[in-house]
Amino acid sequence: MKKILVVLLLSCLALFAQQRALTLGFMPYLSSSALLQKYTPLAEYLSKELGRDVKIVIAKDYESHIVNSGKDRLDISFLGGSPYVLITDKYGPKPLLVRYEFKGKPTFRSVIITAQRSPLTSLKELRGKRFAFGNTNSTLSTQVPLFMLLQAGVELKDLKAYLHMRNHENVVYGTLFGDFDAGAVAEEVFLEKRSEGLKALAYSPRLSTHLFTTASTMPKPLRQKIRRALLKLDDPKVLQAISANLTGFVPVKDSYYDYHRAMLQTVLPILEK
Repeated sequence: MKKILVVLLLSCLALFAQQRALTLGFMPYLSSSALLQKYTPLAEYLSKELGRDVKIVIAKDYESHIVNSGKDRLDISFLGGSPYVLITDKYGPKPLLVRYEFKGKPTFRSVIITAQRSPLTSLKELRGKRFAFGNTNSTLSTQVPLFMLLQAGVELKDLKAYLHMRNHENVVYGTLFGDFDAGAVAEEVFLEKRSEGLKALAYSPRLSTHLFTTASTMPKPLRQKIRRALLKLDDPKVLQAISANLTGFVPVKDSYYDYHRAMLQTVLPILEK
């Protein structure tokens, strides 16, 4: 009798796991309203493909998203290259799904921006200027641009002031409104906001795009089903809601983020001071 009850209980738990909504998690690299607008069509697409609800979860900050992803509290996680490296270093490998493809290329760049009216023309001219970074865990708005500044011979101590903003949008408007002389954002954000009065001061090398991972505990058949659904996605309404330049999702490997590993060895000791 006990054995029968255990079997029934396990069956019920398995059924519950199959029916509960899957979580699709994001760090707050944009405002919550902007992220919901961008990714709700994707969540709806996955819900239809998987036959179960997919719920968007936006972390209160980057640190929470890293912990939630690392501890398998999210079914599907959106990650930048640097957070992905940090997670795998601390919590171990995570099953990979796909990475983004923009205009047919699975790479993108960080952009150091300034206002159109600014006389600045090079990174070296940022000595003695005010600079807006994004969150300290942001690949494209803090870690890569800091690496770019260091390579140009500009250290943090050479800046008049610098501040880490909550997200890319805050960097954009802080720069446009004159609170900062320059800032750093993802190229996607720069292209969306350029018409508001921005210009590019410098671009980073091309980096492997953001990616999706799953919880280590996710059953392999479900993981494969999600990957197939993302790889075949070609609905322009879903893709262009995320970015006008997003052309799809493509396969991803851990080695694509080796540049991020090398870059973090330089910038993390500085950011952790």
